[in-house]
Amino acid sequence: MKSILVTNTGDKIHSKALAARKDIHVTFITETRFKDMYDSTSDVIWVDNLNDPANSTKSVLDQRNCNHYDAVISLSERAAPTAAYLRDYLGLQGASFYTITNCTNKFAMKQRFLNNGIAVSNYSLANNFNDVLFSAKEIGYPIIIKPVIGAGVDATMVFQNENDIYSNNAKEYFNRLNSPITTSEKEFPVIVEKFQNVINEYHCDGYVINGEVVFAQVSQYLSPVIDYASNGIYGSFSLHSSEPVSNEIVAMHKKAVKAVGIENGVTHFEVLHTPNGYIAGEIACRPGGGGIRKMLQFLHGFDSWDAHLAVSMAESYNWKNTNRTSEKQILELMLPTKRGKVTTISNAEDFNSIPGLLEVDMKIEPGNVVDGLLDSSAISGNLFIEYEDQSEIEGILTEVEKCFVLEVEPLNIHMKN
Repeated sequence: MKSILVTNTGDKIHSKALAARKDIHVTFITETRFKDMYDSTSDVIWVDNLNDPANSTKSVLDQRNCNHYDAVISLSERAAPTAAYLRDYLGLQGASFYTITNCTNKFAMKQRFLNNGIAVSNYSLANNFNDVLFSAKEIGYPIIIKPVIGAGVDATMVFQNENDIYSNNAKEYFNRLNSPITTSEKEFPVIVEKFQNVINEYHCDGYVINGEVVFAQVSQYLSPVIDYASNGIYGSFSLHSSEPVSNEIVAMHKKAVKAVGIENGVTHFEVLHTPNGYIAGEIACRPGGGGIRKMLQFLHGFDSWDAHLAVSMAESYNWKNTNRTSEKQILELMLPTKRGKVTTISNAEDFNSIPGLLEVDMKIEPGNVVDGLLDSSAISGNLFIEYEDQSEIEGILTEVEKCFVLEVEPLNIHMKN
């Protein structure tokens, strides 16, 4: 039986699935504020801050004899640098700290992209507000500011001009970066980028073995990620491999994989289509979130999480292609949620009238309490729908909106991140 170290923040689904496996012994590494996720039977090493890989590794070594562990797995992007640092320290196989830094540190990532001939937005590193002002003048407005470390659009803000950067909203934003309340909240340094007029945004989800991309699927977001609103339906739809844009993004993905040094792993790569052409957004060495995993399963029989776990344990992953005879593609939708106690919400059967419906996966039900950070990963459920032509998507969205109901009672509680 293999013994596995697993770094984790708030991922309950995959942590429970790993803990239930009989073929491995799992030791979780997490912060004490996630204590309510684990019961008395769980094997857990507590650390102060997973944002600090060196001190977290020292804390693990102080608490545990690590001679017998076979692998280190990360279940979240924030926990990935500590997993990589510990993996390197113990001489175990898997993505190195160098590679994970290139896939989680936006500044390092952009540097690697630029040095390998991959188009990116103009960018600059800023460690404080004065640095932001200097960078903005150098790059020119409008700008977008993102934490150097952080997934999704959390703590990301667009500034159209200099007046915006002195607004009350901006003041609150920079104060939060200076004084994060929890380890999940973002902080300086940030990366300042030229904000692009994005026509479309795409993601390419891949699998790399021995430095070669052996699987890649391109999909298009319903709208650019920065436009995501927590009260709206969001998602993406797959593109056929014969489409020219798909071929172009697959080629960019291949270059990005080599640029950041991914030898073995699952990837999630984002590309922006602008008036000046296609530019690279970010690449992650992890499965894509939302309904992407299930979308890939419907299309190809490829399970991105099974592949991620296998490669993290230095095991091979083989998948049985679905061999779909249909040329139809998959639309994955994420239903929004609201903070509060859920009183009414649609169930799976309420969507049966949707043409092409394949599966409904509702995440919450009446009586559940929704609190904490409501970013693009906070959803009520996923829908998976087969479609033949992109012209059908607008009508499908209209039908889904008619079927979806969500009502909550507001809660007067402190937000927990």
